[in-house]
Amino acid sequence: MRTYHLTITMNMLIATDIGNSSITIGYFSDRGLLVQRIPTLPLKKSEEYQEMMNSFIRENNINKSGCNSIISSVVLSHTEVLTTALKGLSVRRDAAILVVNHTMTGTGFKILNPEKLGTDRIANAVAAFSLVRKPVAVIDFGTATTISIVNGNGDYIGGSIMPGIGLMNESLGAKTSKLKLVDIQVPETALGKDTEACIRTGLLVGTAGAVERIVSEIEKETDQEYSVVLTGGHASLIDRFISRPHIMNLHLTLEGLKILYEKNRPQ
Repeated sequence: MRTYHLTITMNMLIATDIGNSSITIGYFSDRGLLVQRIPTLPLKKSEEYQEMMNSFIRENNINKSGCNSIISSVVLSHTEVLTTALKGLSVRRDAAILVVNHTMTGTGFKILNPEKLGTDRIANAVAAFSLVRKPVAVIDFGTATTISIVNGNGDYIGGSIMPGIGLMNESLGAKTSKLKLVDIQVPETALGKDTEACIRTGLLVGTAGAVERIVSEIEKETDQEYSVVLTGGHASLIDRFISRPHIMNLHLTLEGLKILYEKNRPQ
């Protein structure tokens, strides 16, 4: 397994990915990428988010002069609040704040209703294709485990969605009488020797097997082999159970947002 990171030179950019579990904020500057994470719930006031971001900026000595922003959001109730917070961060009145949608330059779509596609998946697809420049399957182990497929032309052609590792863990704990929520850790063996170990192997080894099977079936249907890129909060735990060659990039979504900003920035 190799880990890659895209390198793009540009002025200060704040890339914000509003997900179901966490808000991930990437600060791109000449110093590289610094990442701040805030729980998605409960929803806060824009002033509170602004102060949290300002505190992070101060603590890390980030120069925010002239900063621009781009937002991906799958939680619509948060989009306007975070947009307002980001506007308050910039010292420039003309600073650009872009909100990702399917009409942005960056990728084409060969799916039904592209306007319904999660914008994080758009960012993932853009970043992964820029990384490998050939057909690619992006597997994002987040709140949901998603597979996004990009063809050799960089077009988004479809994918798959299944419950994420955390959701499956919570469901077992809430919907069964004898199974409890477990700490999500790497199992020592696929053969669980107690209930907690059995759950862990089911969550991690089972999810790894499921996504590999889905990608294999898609390859048969499309008569195409795909490179595989892993990302998402649980990617580092499940990485060792993915048998096919793959790249892991934990900041893929943020890097995709950076590319989308460059391609769509106001002139």
